[in-house]
Amino acid sequence: MPTPALPLRLVAAGLLAASTFLHAETPAKPVPASVLKRYDKNKNGTLEAAEAAKWEADKAAVRAKRKGERDALLAKYDANQDGRLDEAEAAEAKLGMEKERAEREGEKIMARAAAEKAAQQAAAVDSGAKNPAPVAPSAAPSPDKTTAPAMTEGSDMMMMQ
Repeated sequence: MPTPALPLRLVAAGLLAASTFLHAETPAKPVPASVLKRYDKNKNGTLEAAEAAKWEADKAAVRAKRKGERDALLAKYDANQDGRLDEAEAAEAKLGMEKERAEREGEKIMARAAAEKAAQQAAAVDSGAKNPAPVAPSAAPSPDKTTAPAMTEGSDMMMMQ
């Protein structure tokens, strides 16, 4: 008959093995190729401590920037001050951001047009022309009279023939 200590020893050994297995270090996740390309300065295919620290610092900076952007959105659009955007507040935020983006794009277009106009004027001055030749507007084609319906005056109303 086995002694009562033997089953206890087996249970303890099993628990020790399970604990070792559960607490074993998990292998490091592979570093994405884009990260290696940007941060692996010595091009050895792995990130050294300094390279990994730079990557972590850059990730922390991005997280801080996003938190700042999130806080700004909440300050601007969280009408009920509950710390999150509900459906109506999110819709308002979306419209506001689209309007801001459209305004920025409009400003870029206007700046490009002004720069192009200034470049054209500078080129005209450089070429010796005081006033650049006006550009003739394109003439709109006249309607074809054979395909347009003729209007005739009837008794009280205009009729199409």
